[in-house]
Amino acid sequence: MAACWCLFLSTGAYAADKWKAVESLLLDGVPDNWQQTRLADEIEVNGLPMLIYEIEGPQPLREAAVILAGSWAKARWKVTTKAAGHEVQIVAVKDGWLKQANLSSNNRKQTQGYLSMSDLPARMQQDIDTKAPVLAKHLRKPSGTLILNEVRTVDMAGESILTTMTNNFDMEQNIAFYQEDRAAEAWKLSFKKTTEDNSGTVMRYVSPKQQEATYTFTRNAGQTFVVVNWITR
Repeated sequence: MAACWCLFLSTGAYAADKWKAVESLLLDGVPDNWQQTRLADEIEVNGLPMLIYEIEGPQPLREAAVILAGSWAKARWKVTTKAAGHEVQIVAVKDGWLKQANLSSNNRKQTQGYLSMSDLPARMQQDIDTKAPVLAKHLRKPSGTLILNEVRTVDMAGESILTTMTNNFDMEQNIAFYQEDRAAEAWKLSFKKTTEDNSGTVMRYVSPKQQEATYTFTRNAGQTFVVVNWITR
């Protein structure tokens, strides 16, 4: 366990060092009076390493978006802005980096959202990712299951992998599959709740090594959606 904990610490330290040199690129143009909070030491979204900050500013959404997009354009980023309802997305590309702001209004009519950065343009140009990343390697899945999204985070508390999947089996078949799957690994069911209309079920399992997995099952438009939050401390 001690060796494992040291591995998490060293992994987090490595990730922090990796992004330290480019944090200023992501935060450049963000007003000084905006709150900025880094999310986790290490984050991968669908296999792509990313730096992500949560932000909050006192300006209304439209004003905040204009300030941020203008600052990035002034710094010679190629900027694209897209507004949809009560959300604004700003995408900027420069020198092999891609940074993005997803902004919305909070209940105080101020601006909140996330800033993210990756080296996706450079990866595409250099053909680094010739093979698509293999997602959900830690999970068994019913035949025909499609992985929609996966976010992996590592910080001082450990590792969390949030995976969203869908398949054509009904909800009861998916629940039975994962009940059998966890039982085969000697994991214990610690929590289970089903909505009154049977439209969703949540189950939490704990392993003998104190790993934890929470499964959320829902059904919509003839598809079953399974969200798994897999935590290793």
